[in-house]
Amino acid sequence: MTAHTPAVISFVLFAIAAAGFLTCGSLVRMLMFLELMLNAANIAFVALGPAVKSQAYAVLLFAIAAAEAGVGLALIIALASAFKTLDAGGIKELKG
Repeated sequence: MTAHTPAVISFVLFAIAAAGFLTCGSLVRMLMFLELMLNAANIAFVALGPAVKSQAYAVLLFAIAAAEAGVGLALIIALASAFKTLDAGGIKELKG
């Protein structure tokens, strides 16, 4: 395994997650793909940065991802109860 292998894995994982985020319609799946993108960023931080600083950034990003997941799930539950759908395209009232 070369030094750039984790960076390539991180890029591929981020690309797959971004494609999934843009193509899926379910809000829960979009949140899962967003979490996958954050994990890919964590892999890139740890793989490419200096040891101590990159690991500190990764821990900080894990905390941000946990908070984002909690807020995101709360918003999804509120939208699901208000609009009776989890499909992002089915919520027409939010369009500007």
